[in-house]
Amino acid sequence: KVHVRRGLRVLPKLRSDAASWGRQSLADLGEEGFSDAMLRASVGDPFSESTPETALADLRELIDAAGSAFDPHDWFVVGDVRGDIGVVLPHLFADRRTTGTLWYLGVLPERRGHGYGTQLHLLGLHRLRNLGALDYVGSTDTANEPMLRVFARNGCAS
Repeated sequence: KVHVRRGLRVLPKLRSDAASWGRQSLADLGEEGFSDAMLRASVGDPFSESTPETALADLRELIDAAGSAFDPHDWFVVGDVRGDIGVVLPHLFADRRTTGTLWYLGVLPERRGHGYGTQLHLLGLHRLRNLGALDYVGSTDTANEPMLRVFARNGCAS
């Protein structure tokens, strides 16, 4: 694993298109709709183990692990006029409410390769800051080059 950190006091602005993306939260979509979006975003991702049979249970595991800090309004699917772009799960740690992470970030396969991952990650960082986080911690597999590039573009350091 690669572990990164970043202060959240000063963040780059979102691209103008990303600032206007629509959002549908887990609270809006319900668990089944949200787990379906997460599954669609994980297609072709060698680091995701979800399957159509396990997607809902996988989401429920994340919800259980989030514990008292979980808020279904903070996990969302993001889209634009062309449809869904991806999923991001900003989360504050229950025991350190000024530190947050993104438990999952995924871009739909048809939207990959256009900088959406970087903007989706940055959107999650902005959300964490709005929730009161001062610091971000993240991690990914050492072989997850797309996520490593996203971290670097958004000023995260190991």
